[in-house]
Amino acid sequence: MAPSSNPDYDSTIAGFLDKVESAVYLLVSIFLVLLALMTLIIVGKDMASFVSQQYGLDTLVLVLNDLLVTLIIAELIQTVIVYFKSHKLELKLILAAGLTAMIRHILVFGVEKSITWEDMAVTALLILVIIVGIYLIGEKKVST
Repeated sequence: MAPSSNPDYDSTIAGFLDKVESAVYLLVSIFLVLLALMTLIIVGKDMASFVSQQYGLDTLVLVLNDLLVTLIIAELIQTVIVYFKSHKLELKLILAAGLTAMIRHILVFGVEKSITWEDMAVTALLILVIIVGIYLIGEKKVST
């Protein structure tokens, strides 16, 4: 025998959980904005040290790393914005953030240390999977 459910009770619980989810997304977005601002300040300091003191590759790699981290954070902020507007996750934005992270891995860590061919092969495979995922998803969105 199936238990009877109260539609008012179910909608109250669903409404409460929806508000909790929105509050969590709001807090995440606030922290992401703060992180983006902090990384921009760090990029500015790194660039100032690059111009004033050192013209070395290490400083340039540091600036590039910080800029790419800022770009990843901006993509995550965009994902939260799209969620608030449509209550749907834009999977292409999430995959784009992953693609940026993989490119950052190649650009930054490839300069800082020598990458083994196995690491490079796995990274290339992950980039290919992400690109195929972006292509296959197209304009589809997933409801939450």
